[in-house]
Amino acid sequence: MSTLEYTISLLEAMPEEKLKEIQNYIQYIIFRDDETMPFRSLSEEEFVEQLTESMKKSDMGATTPADVVSKRMREKYAI
Repeated sequence: MSTLEYTISLLEAMPEEKLKEIQNYIQYIIFRDDETMPFRSLSEEEFVEQLTESMKKSDMGATTPADVVSKRMREKYAI
């Protein structure tokens, strides 16, 4: 099952009240003032700079294995 199929199946099974909450949250994200956004937009130069730095760290082995990241996320977000 693809991520899209899984997401659709979750939405189909969700009560109407919860669907409205999700819709309101999405509208909030789309239409809120850029000043309140948790992440600022990067210029192309900034994006390339950060990506290059990440690639260097990865090449040096400064990474966290996916299973460790998944475990931390499950513990932190109870998923």
